[in-house]
Amino acid sequence: NKMIRKKDYLEITEIFRYASEKASKKINEIYKSKFSITRKQDDSPLTIADLESNKIILNIIKKKLRKIPIVSEESEKPKGAPFSEFILVDPLDGTKEFVNKNDEFTVNIALIQNKKPKIGVVEIPAKNIQYFTDGENSYKASNKKIKRISVKGHDKPIFTISRSHLDKITIDFLKIFKIKKTIKRGSSLKFCLIAEGLADFYLRYGKTMEWDTAAGHAILKSAGGDVYNSQLSSLKYEKKDFLNTSFLAFNMPNQKVFENFIKFNNF
Repeated sequence: NKMIRKKDYLEITEIFRYASEKASKKINEIYKSKFSITRKQDDSPLTIADLESNKIILNIIKKKLRKIPIVSEESEKPKGAPFSEFILVDPLDGTKEFVNKNDEFTVNIALIQNKKPKIGVVEIPAKNIQYFTDGENSYKASNKKIKRISVKGHDKPIFTISRSHLDKITIDFLKIFKIKKTIKRGSSLKFCLIAEGLADFYLRYGKTMEWDTAAGHAILKSAGGDVYNSQLSSLKYEKKDFLNTSFLAFNMPNQKVFENFIKFNNF
């Protein structure tokens, strides 16, 4: 029951990329058709695209990587936790964006080892763009071109914020600390914006699950940034019910923003 070793990361990355491409194809088909929307118990929207994507991803990963437990938003959670190694899947992150037809939804797949995100793929089906990390570097693939991406600082910090789930605490934070420059995005795209040097911070106080953040976190980390919890240590995975605490994703440590973040967490 050995863990996947670093030398095999490339192969795992290719499996994740392949799975997300296949799922994205299916998602796009449904996106262009008339689809119905149902509600889950927590009143969040669910479409056939979420379920079809989930089926495709799980089939591919189970076939190629039989041994590793998979935790997906749309599946029963596997028995036998805690896992030193597992895969986190969000087959359609940003169902609200999908329903609102604004193209800002993603497919997220990540490998977690010892509570840390190591490999991640975030694909934007509607734009045919894929961000990924092989555990060493981060990349953006579009139109058959693959380029390496890394974080970049800006004189005036640019915050990226949630399009559909903007919580009141985040709004207050931005107001009190007079943060002028913000970019609104759905789903995991916020991590990717920082990873490719287009934004500096992503602040989140509302509820998120581990499958929402793991792939983006892995990509951001290989690009030179990180995601911190309120104790200013790297966000860990396999927490109770796979629920995240508030977090701050960043390109480079910024003392002032960190201090403000801690202050706000203690309100």
